[in-house]
Amino acid sequence: MTSSSRTVGRPREPDLDERVLDAARTVYSDRGWSGFTVDEVARRAGVGKGSLYLRWPNKAALLVDAVRSAAPSVGNINLGNLELDLREFARQWMAFVQSIEGSMTTRLLMDRQSNKELAEVIGANDYPDYIRSTRALVRRAIERGDIDSGTKPTLIADLVAGAITTHVRSTPPELSEIANTEAYLTQLVNTVLRGVGYRHSTQQDSPAL
Repeated sequence: MTSSSRTVGRPREPDLDERVLDAARTVYSDRGWSGFTVDEVARRAGVGKGSLYLRWPNKAALLVDAVRSAAPSVGNINLGNLELDLREFARQWMAFVQSIEGSMTTRLLMDRQSNKELAEVIGANDYPDYIRSTRALVRRAIERGDIDSGTKPTLIADLVAGAITTHVRSTPPELSEIANTEAYLTQLVNTVLRGVGYRHSTQQDSPAL
């Protein structure tokens, strides 16, 4: 009986992708886009550069995947009315902006503005999670008659998320309201609701379980 032999390739390391993505985030955090290279990511991950190109076509795709994979999801909120929904959204967004992943995401979106390669990978119409989540909660509020039907979901999302992001990133420590987070977020949401003519209805959605 003749035995046949075949060449067995090197087995794929189960943690390879995560090691590479973690290394990519570290390199980007340390060096920014201008110093972000596939060679350096491969060196820190302890893998060959060829392994990276088998998974990601270029360094922009690798970086975007690395940042997205670490970013927490902001959304899936349905607490019964727009006021409660927006407060919870504001809490989630505040936590995200204050996190390392949030800072990295902000940095990536800023780099996109001046880099065609990054812009093409991210996509001009690639809405972030917070836009998607607020669309649903604003539509529910419109159906209940809490706000006018012409209210744009992206406007409410930008007002809340934009104010929080600006506050965290730009406000001097001595003027920051971070120590009084809940009071600040409540005041912010109430201000936005007044601005869009919020009318609290007696009808409430059943909160999502």
